[in-house]
Amino acid sequence: MRKLPLPAARSGGMSRLGDILHGLTAAVFVIAGAIYAAADWMSPRAVMDGSQMTGPFLPDMIDAEPIAASAISRLYLQPENPLMWSLLIAVWATVALDAIGQWIDPGEPDGRRVLAIRPLLLVALAAASAAPWIFPHAPGGLAALMALAATAAVLAARRGAGRQRPALGFLGGWATAVTSAGLAAVIGTRFSMPMEWVAALSILPATAFGMAAQLWIGQSIGYSAALIWAFCALAVTTMGTDPTIALAAILGIAGMASVLVRAAS
Repeated sequence: MRKLPLPAARSGGMSRLGDILHGLTAAVFVIAGAIYAAADWMSPRAVMDGSQMTGPFLPDMIDAEPIAASAISRLYLQPENPLMWSLLIAVWATVALDAIGQWIDPGEPDGRRVLAIRPLLLVALAAASAAPWIFPHAPGGLAALMALAATAAVLAARRGAGRQRPALGFLGGWATAVTSAGLAAVIGTRFSMPMEWVAALSILPATAFGMAAQLWIGQSIGYSAALIWAFCALAVTTMGTDPTIALAAILGIAGMASVLVRAAS
């Protein structure tokens, strides 16, 4: 049976309601993320030297390697250097600009392209907004919820490939990096790995998944760009004098650059 098209007024009203919901969800994502990131600066900070973490709430004698490992997934959410801050700000900016752009120009009069993408994007934004607040000290839970955000964003990027919406892939790449860091933190805490190994472990699986995801997404470079940025920022944050992280970052950047070139061409 052939479906009848919605009346123009009703379709337009539903589209505007979706635009409002999209804008509110994007605003929550940006505001919640900014508050969470700023909270680390407004509270007493622990001092981490790679082998021991001390502070007003941690006794000096605690073995802090597992604590350092569990904290690595939060480096993307509570940055410690300008490069990591710039990545987080870029994620917020692209998400906000995408919401504004969809309000100004939804793309098609009937909104079919928007409706194909919007539910996935809303799920991604909601999951990414809630993850650090629900699981502030549980990297496993954080990784699970961020995996949902990454999956939804990658699916949205696939549907939006070639439609001038880089925020979809960029959000997916960032969420993939956070997910991989969370999983690496769980493994590192379980086996008491040093932070350098955990940082390397968070890069390599993300590279393998990221290359496959970028090839599947197609003509959208936002996903690869976000992951390359994330690898550089994580290496700068954690590498110190250990070459393991630098090597892992180089391999990750090379792998993602190869698929980025293919997607751009």
